Amino acid sequence: MTIPYWRHAIEMTASRPSGNSLRRHCGLAVAICVLGLATLPLFGETPRLVSEMKALGLRFALLVESQAIDESPVWSPDGRFLAIHLDQKWSTLNVESIALRMGTWHDRNTIAVAYPTPALQDVAGTDVRTWQTNARSDPHGLTTKTGVTIEVAPEGLGTAFRVTSKEREPEVLWKTSLESCHSLALSPDETLAAFLCKLNGLVVFVVPP
Repeated sequence: MTIPYWRHAIEMTASRPSGNSLRRHCGLAVAICVLGLATLPLFGETPRLVSEMKALGLRFALLVESQAIDESPVWSPDGRFLAIHLDQKWSTLNVESIALRMGTWHDRNTIAVAYPTPALQDVAGTDVRTWQTNARSDPHGLTTKTGVTIEVAPEGLGTAFRVTSKEREPEVLWKTSLESCHSLALSPDETLAAFLCKLNGLVVFVVPP
C-alpha cells in the first residue's frame, strides 16, 4: 500500500521525536498541507469563474454546450463543482478550472464560452442526491438572501430572463423566441445561478449583490 507523503512524514517524526529530522519532516508535512489547501477557495473569496466573467465584462457564460442535458444542474456543497445529467448519466465539472473566451448566442448577443471544453467526470447518483439535500433550485424562479429575484419565465414558445434587485423594477436581460430555458440552481454562496437552455446547454449567470 502506498502511504501518502504527508502521512509518511508524520509517521517518521513520530519515530524520531527530536533533532534536525523532526524539524525537516514537520516542515515538509506542513508545507504540503498548505500547498494542498492553496487551491481551495477561501471563505468570502470571489470564485475564480465569477472573476473571469467580470474581467470579460459579461454576466452569462455557456459552460457545457449540449442539447442532451435533461435534469436540473446541482451544485456541490462547496460550490466548486456542478453536476449535470447528460446522456442518461450524472457527470461533474470543476467550475474553478474553467477558462473562458468571448462568444455569441441569441441573435448575436455576447456571452462567455468555456474554452477548451471542460472535462467531465462521472459521479454516482447517490452523491448527487446528497448534494441536492441542501441545494436551492426551482424550475423558473429563485430569490437570494439579499432579496435578488432571478427568473427564467416562459413567454409563449420562448423565455424571458428577468432579474429584480431589492427595491428596484424588474429588468429583462434577454428573451428567446423559440428556446425554452429553465431549471435554475443557485450556488451555495449565491454568486452564480446555473440553468439550462434547451438549444444551448448549461449556462451560468453572475448574481448581482
